[in-house]
Amino acid sequence: MAIKSRFLISTALILLLTGLFSWLSMRVLAEGIIVNWVERYAEKQIQYDKVRTLLPLIQEVNRSKEFAELESLKAWAKQPFNEALKQQALEETEAFRHRFADKSYFIALKGNEHYYYSEGKEAPPPNLYRYTLHHTNPDDAWFYQIMAKKLNLHLNVNPDVELGVIKLWSDVLIRDGDDVLGVVGTGLDLSGFLQQMVAKQDIYSAIVFTNNEGSIQLYQREELIDYSSLTKLSQDKSRVFQLLDDEVSRTQLTQALALAKETPNHVKTSFVYKDDVRQLASIVYIPEIDWFQINFIDIKGFLPLTEFSSLLVVFFISLVCALIVFYLLLTLIVTKPLAELDLSIGSLDKKQYRAPKLTRFAGLEIKKLVSHYQKMSTSLLEHQQELEEKVAERTKELNRIARLDPLTELYNRRGFEAHMTEYMQRWQQSRHSFGLINVDVNHFKSVNDLYGHAAGDLVLQKIATYLKNTVGDKGEVARWGGDEFLILVKQDLAAISEQLQDDHESLVININEQDITIQFSVGSALVEDSDTLESLLHRADGVMYAAKFSHR
Repeated sequence: MAIKSRFLISTALILLLTGLFSWLSMRVLAEGIIVNWVERYAEKQIQYDKVRTLLPLIQEVNRSKEFAELESLKAWAKQPFNEALKQQALEETEAFRHRFADKSYFIALKGNEHYYYSEGKEAPPPNLYRYTLHHTNPDDAWFYQIMAKKLNLHLNVNPDVELGVIKLWSDVLIRDGDDVLGVVGTGLDLSGFLQQMVAKQDIYSAIVFTNNEGSIQLYQREELIDYSSLTKLSQDKSRVFQLLDDEVSRTQLTQALALAKETPNHVKTSFVYKDDVRQLASIVYIPEIDWFQINFIDIKGFLPLTEFSSLLVVFFISLVCALIVFYLLLTLIVTKPLAELDLSIGSLDKKQYRAPKLTRFAGLEIKKLVSHYQKMSTSLLEHQQELEEKVAERTKELNRIARLDPLTELYNRRGFEAHMTEYMQRWQQSRHSFGLINVDVNHFKSVNDLYGHAAGDLVLQKIATYLKNTVGDKGEVARWGGDEFLILVKQDLAAISEQLQDDHESLVININEQDITIQFSVGSALVEDSDTLESLLHRADGVMYAAKFSHR
C-alpha cells in the first residue's frame, strides 16, 4: 500500500477516534450539566413547591403542633374523665378549629381511649365523642403505634371513599414532658395537591413523595400510594424501591435517601434504572413534614441522542472535507515532489540527469532532500563517468597487454591470432595478396646456456627491434613463442624473406664484451584462395623447418 493511502487511512482513523472521543466527552459533559441543572432545579422547585402547594400542608402541620400544645387540652388529657376540664378544652379547641383548612380536627386520648371528632359544622354537637379505641381493633392500630413509637409527627394518607377525595392526616402527640397523653390532628384534602404537583408534571420526569421508610405517600399513579402505611406489614407496603428495575438501583437510592436526610432541603442525586431507562433521581428531604420528595428524570428526554445526530452529520462532512484538503496538501507538499524525485532517480539508470521539478508548495524538508540529492547525483554521475573512463582505459590497456608479449612488446601468440583472423576476414573481401614469414633463431639455446637467461632476454629484445626495423610499415611482427617469430607481410614478401635469410652480419649483439652474430631460419608462404589461418601457418612453418634442417 502506498504511503499516501496508509497516511490517509491512519489520519482518518485518528480523526474518527478523536471525533468519537469528543462526542462521548460532549455527552458526558452535557450529562454533567444536566445533573447540575437538575440539582439546581430541584432546589428551586422545592422552594417554589413550598410556597405554591407544600406551604399549606406545612402550615397545617404546624397548626396541628400548636393544637397539641393547648394547655386546656393537656389538662383534660391528664384527667380525661373530668367533665369540667373537658368542656373547657372543647371550647378552646372549637375556637381553634377555624384555623384548620378543613375546619375539622380529631382528639384521641390515651387515658380513656375515646376518639373525638369535629367535622367542621358551624354548630357542632355538644359532645364530640365518636367511639372508643381498642388495641385489638386493626382499624385503631395507628393510634397505639404512634404512641408506642412516640412519633411527634405522623402524616397518614387515606382515601375517603364516601367523599371521593384523598385525605392527608397530620397526627401529633399530646405530650406532658416525656409522657404521651394522646394524639390530635386534622385532615387535609390532597386531591388538588395531586392535581397540581403530580398529575401535571413533565413528561420526562416523575415526582414521588415518600416517608422515611420509602413508602409512597403521593404519586401520579394513585394505585401505588401506600395508604395507612403505619399499620401495614412490611411486605404489604408500596415503596418507591419497587419502581426500580434492579437491586443496584435500589441500593443507590437507599444511600441517596440517607444522605438527603443528613442535609435537609438540599438535593442529592443518584443514577438509577426505572422502566428500563437510565434515569436521574433527585432527592430532597423536607423536615417540616418528614417526607422525601423524589424526582425521577429521564436524561434522554432532556438530552436525546437525536439532538446529537446533526453534530455527527456535521462531523462526517467536516471529516470528508478535511481528508480532501489533506489529500491535496499531501499531494502538493509530499507525494508530487517525491514522484519528481523518483523520476529523477530513474533517469540515473540511463546515465542521464533529470532535475526534479518542484513547485512552491513542496515542503521545506522535501526541498532540502532534493537539494542534497541533486548534489549527490551530480557528483555520482561525474564519478561514474570518470570511473567508466578509467575502466575503459584500463580495459584497453589490459587488452593491449593481453595481446602483446611483455618482453619484446610484439604481438604475442593470442594477439597475433586475433589480428590475423581480422586481417584474413578483410582479405576475403579485398583479395589483396599477403604472406606469412616464420622466423626461428638458430642456436638460441646455446646463448642461454653460455650467458644465462638475462642475456637470452636481451638477445630476444634486440631481435624484436631488428625485425620491426626490417619489416617497417610493410607488415606486423609477433613473437610466436620462445625464439620463434611470425611476420605478417602485406607486400615485398620475397625481399624481406631473402634479407632475413641472407643477412648474416647485420645483427651482431655484444654480450659480456663478446660479439654474437644472430642468424635465422626463415620459411614463408603466400596466401592462397583456399587458405585458412591454420593452413597458412602450417605451410609457412613447414618451409621454415625445412630451411632449419638444411642448415644443420
